[in-house]
Amino acid sequence: MNYFKSLKNLGFNENEQDVYFALLALEKASANEIAYKSKVKRPTTYDILYRLKSEGFIVETYENKKRFFVSNSPESLLKIIETRKRELKEDLPELLGIFNSKERKPKVEYFEGLDGIIQLYENTLEVLEKGDEILAYVGNYEVPELEKYMHNYVLRRAKKGIKARGIAENKLGIKEFTKENKSQLRVTKLVNESEFNLKNEINIYSNKMIIITYKPEPFGVLIESKEIADTQRAIFEMAWQGIRG
Repeated sequence: MNYFKSLKNLGFNENEQDVYFALLALEKASANEIAYKSKVKRPTTYDILYRLKSEGFIVETYENKKRFFVSNSPESLLKIIETRKRELKEDLPELLGIFNSKERKPKVEYFEGLDGIIQLYENTLEVLEKGDEILAYVGNYEVPELEKYMHNYVLRRAKKGIKARGIAENKLGIKEFTKENKSQLRVTKLVNESEFNLKNEINIYSNKMIIITYKPEPFGVLIESKEIADTQRAIFEMAWQGIRG
């Protein structure tokens, strides 16, 4: 029998799917009839039927002192899913409170190559919403292979309403870059590259920090930790306030 992915996602194992499909076909039947059609052992069939009844997928009825089971319309599955989603949404604030109250080890992920670096940039767009901000240190390097992607990324970031503040080296071509600051929701402060030679790019956002380097080989590291992100955000603010202009 071909099993439906949607039923698996609702927690149905193979025996439960066999019993449910058998009852759908019979519409109304005794446990013995359902066990025979589904080829599931009768004691197991009883257990499954009562589980399906408790979940609201089927109902139990009596006729002439005989017990029958009746399948609800498959459309009821959607209602059950919506009810579960609504209940989860109501409980979510409390669940998040419990989750965020515990001290957790930082999560560290390594991303290799230019494709890995693109994944890191895309993560900022997935995580952040309109009005959020990225804090960035930008080093003195050029990556022609990413030029087209980065132009598109910045446009998508600005379109989504995600702001950016960056500390960058005052190098050739940077003035042209900063001309687009307003339209790209970006504020930039420049530092003397001879005194502050930035070898890496660092982005701080949400409860994450990414570190990107291109030489000798491109790779990136994602650190997910509220404590680390908040500390790095504070360090960025101190550096930002110490830069004139």
